[in-house]
Amino acid sequence: MAQLADIRRQEMREYLRERGHGSIAEICQHFGVSVATVHRDLDEMMAAGLVRKVHGGVEYLAPPNGEEGWNSGFAIRLRRNCEGKKTIAEKALTLIEEDDVVFLDSSTTSLYLARAIRSGALHRLTLVTNSNAIANEFPTFPRSFTLLSLGGSYHFQLNSFLGGITREAVRHLRLRKVFLSAVGVSTDGAFTFHEDHAAFLRELVERVETTILLADGSKFGREALFRVCELSELACIVSEAAPPPALAEACRAVGCNLL
Repeated sequence: MAQLADIRRQEMREYLRERGHGSIAEICQHFGVSVATVHRDLDEMMAAGLVRKVHGGVEYLAPPNGEEGWNSGFAIRLRRNCEGKKTIAEKALTLIEEDDVVFLDSSTTSLYLARAIRSGALHRLTLVTNSNAIANEFPTFPRSFTLLSLGGSYHFQLNSFLGGITREAVRHLRLRKVFLSAVGVSTDGAFTFHEDHAAFLRELVERVETTILLADGSKFGREALFRVCELSELACIVSEAAPPPALAEACRAVGCNLL
């Protein structure tokens, strides 16, 4: 559970960085955790000099000399478990066919998949994404590829575009396959900390036949406040690690393949 706590604290830091300040009640509601858990997280963050408690809540502390980049949270996640994400990306690449129309979400694992696609043997492909990182790398892709980048409200924590405009755009698209990630996946489905993120991914899941979850081993058996989808809505879970027996059995029971 230590890894999940680390992820939550990083998300909490990004949440406070965007707003500058937050009350304990707001943080509890946003992340779906108890007051005691929030105070433990904040104590860890205070010890690291990241935040300070003030009357009515907590205040974000900017690092000295501008050491923190505008998308540092995404950059930290991108460096986490690099080898595992590369393995997942290579496995997921085998599920993509010539002339496919695929959606890649804004997760760092999807960025690794995008890079695997760029270096692979496919010649014609349409990529749809709400990821700012993938869109920025697209000039290095083969010229025969097509990119459709979805706009909307920019979300700093996820380095992506979300909101009503983004969801409306999805309703006009005919996607074959959706590749997405999550904070955690359990026998009850896939989860995220972010309400807008969950709403957007739900819109995608409901409109395609093939939804593929990219999840490294640290995500297994974990949940968050907002559920993205149930296991029965997933065609496949791609991971570098074997899931726990209970999760593997739940996947088999609903026809969700494991790769």
